[in-house]
Amino acid sequence: MNHLLLELANTRQTYRKMLNLYWITIVLTAILEYVIFLMEADTSPFAFFQALLFQTICLTAVTGAVEILYRYRKLQSDWLLILTGIFYATSIILMNPSIGIVPAIYIFPILTSVLSFNKNRIVAAFALVLLSFAALYLISPELRLTMQPVHTIGILFLYTGTTVIALSITSSGIELLNNLKHATEAKQELLVKNIIMDKLSKLDALTSLYNHKTFHEYLEKLIDQHERNELPLQLAIVDIDNFKKINDTFGHWVGDIILMRVASTIKETVSPNDFVARYGGEEFAVIFTDKTPEEAYDLAEQVRHKLSGTLHPELDSQAATISIGLQAYTKGHGKEGLFKGADASLYAAKRTGKNKTVVQSAIADPVVV
Repeated sequence: MNHLLLELANTRQTYRKMLNLYWITIVLTAILEYVIFLMEADTSPFAFFQALLFQTICLTAVTGAVEILYRYRKLQSDWLLILTGIFYATSIILMNPSIGIVPAIYIFPILTSVLSFNKNRIVAAFALVLLSFAALYLISPELRLTMQPVHTIGILFLYTGTTVIALSITSSGIELLNNLKHATEAKQELLVKNIIMDKLSKLDALTSLYNHKTFHEYLEKLIDQHERNELPLQLAIVDIDNFKKINDTFGHWVGDIILMRVASTIKETVSPNDFVARYGGEEFAVIFTDKTPEEAYDLAEQVRHKLSGTLHPELDSQAATISIGLQAYTKGHGKEGLFKGADASLYAAKRTGKNKTVVQSAIADPVVV
């Protein structure tokens, strides 16, 4: 979870902004040091500018190293930011040990650690601040002289209070992200369910082909496109021959197997741009798009030949043949005219012996092929 929060911070370019802040701090520190020098005037100008130059060079070197790692190595480390903040604070305190409030600047690396959204890292930053302050207190007589016991207690209280606030902010951030994560997951789960339900409402449960309702919706859109753009369009109605006899002789469960195999054969044979649906009972419908009537006929015949040559163990090694009525759409005739021609072709196929494709090129007499 903390890793996700860090990624969120990085996405918002927080790391880049912190580096920019460090660069600005170098300039502000130099200005602040100069103002303090003018106010106190108890240090020789040469010694002051020498110390200021040394401090500026050190701060620039440390910040430059972090900048190089970020820019050229793509390294974004919370520890680098925290340690850099401690280095900044330490250098400012060393330059101004006689100012009692200056150790308060150590809250800066503690606040920087909040960017990690990691409680352990915040506590570690607090510990490093305490160690740094203790080390400065031991090595700097001026700081010891400046820091009265009440000042020291106040500074330690400030560090502790800042750490508690940082931990509270992190806890709130983690809780907020958890709530956001759960809300997002619930929304995604609902979206997936809606997609699945929408898909199921469009498919036939047995054959996984599009159902009757979806077929008509799609056909209406294609006819509309044909009327406007003269999109090539043919309709084939496929009927399994003697299907009632199959159910009566071998049982409905065998009939279901045959339906699934016929559906699979049709879907595997036609092109991905064609639309296959279970029209009802033992009937299937195929909409051929972007094809000439000859190409649509060839595909219909491929389906028929495959099925007439497929022997089913459940039918005592007999084939389940199909009859196909094919109708090319004629502009202005509408969906009713298209179905009328396809139905007439299918009826002709059934009437003239079955297991054949009959082509209807116009709303006239069918042509047996």
